[in-house]
Amino acid sequence: MAPIMLVLLFVVAAVVVVFLLGIRIVRPTHRGLIERLGKYRCSAKSGFNWVIPLVDRMTQANITEQITDGT
Repeated sequence: MAPIMLVLLFVVAAVVVVFLLGIRIVRPTHRGLIERLGKYRCSAKSGFNWVIPLVDRMTQANITEQITDGT
């Protein structure tokens, strides 16, 4: 196998790994808060979201209502 093919294969594999590491799934009862380098960037809605690995961080917050006794 030619060396250029090995390099190309390595680059494609690295891109696929980075893409898969950035996948985040948010449940319908949650919202995601995305921070880029520690600073708030945006809110992620439920469903499929992608963040940049090692740069972005997502924390999930539960937004379901809780019923309390009125007395």
